[in-house]
Amino acid sequence: MKRHPAWYGVSPRAACLLLLALAGVIVLGGCGTVQKQGQNGMRSAAFAREIEANADPDEYVTSAQRRPVLLSHPSPPYYDITRVPARPDVVGQLDVGLKRKWKYIVVHHSFTDSGNEEIFHNYHKNVRGWLGVGYHFVIGNGHGSPDGRVEVTFRWEDQIHGAHAGVEEYNQHGIGICLVGNFERGYPTEKQMASLVSLVNYLQQRCGIPASDILLHRHIKNTKCPGEHFPYYRFLSLLDH
Repeated sequence: MKRHPAWYGVSPRAACLLLLALAGVIVLGGCGTVQKQGQNGMRSAAFAREIEANADPDEYVTSAQRRPVLLSHPSPPYYDITRVPARPDVVGQLDVGLKRKWKYIVVHHSFTDSGNEEIFHNYHKNVRGWLGVGYHFVIGNGHGSPDGRVEVTFRWEDQIHGAHAGVEEYNQHGIGICLVGNFERGYPTEKQMASLVSLVNYLQQRCGIPASDILLHRHIKNTKCPGEHFPYYRFLSLLDH
């Protein structure tokens, strides 16, 4: 019988058996991979609620849930802030005893057009399974809470770590401040900026935080937060330092 040169001395029968064996290994390997991925997926879901130290709460609403509203400043505003109040307009306990070494202030936006402390608290607690809202302070924009109103959260009142930075050092020792708004599309309101400056001045003096440690979220993590339209240098120029 003439032998086919392609088998290099291996009979067609043996070649067929070899191919069938290889196919079985591939199929079993693929099933094993799927099973392992499934186990990892279940494991990730089980531990997701416990990764608070590395959580990032800013994009807490999906695009489908986010509906556009008329922004306060669709174009760059002129911030006529000549006199910053010594104390911001707050709801909650601001003058609590310090129980942690606060070393940083981290500024965020909510990435939503509207919101308030209660909405963020319910989402972070009931959907993400955290203790509650990840920030220490929330500053309203007039859509969900009064424009410039500072809401003090339980994290500041109880002097506990934040869940806002995505980096453990800045969650443990960083004060998280969230301005309601999407500053990828719009700008903070003048009242929000005045309240932010007033609050940061207070926290700097109270906690001994230098200007060099007043940060935006994007300074410590790969994110755009608090948005490309946040007036960072104008904000710094208004601080007491």
